[in-house]
Amino acid sequence: MNQSDKEDHKSNISFQQVCWGLLAMIAVLFVVLNSEKTEMNLIFAKPNLPLFVLVITSMLIGFLLAKLTGRRKKDD
Repeated sequence: MNQSDKEDHKSNISFQQVCWGLLAMIAVLFVVLNSEKTEMNLIFAKPNLPLFVLVITSMLIGFLLAKLTGRRKKDD
């Protein structure tokens, strides 16, 4: 039973990471799609930033947010 509880906890952490990643990705895409080119130059250093760089950055932000908000209880 204890092993399955640990596996459930790990799956909850990964689900939380996916949720934060999707939320960050939607936020980044919302900013990119609703901004003009002059605003893009202020937000990002390169105006023609590829979309996959934005996706990777947003997933990293989501991963870090999940790590910061995920509380791990150690019951040894």
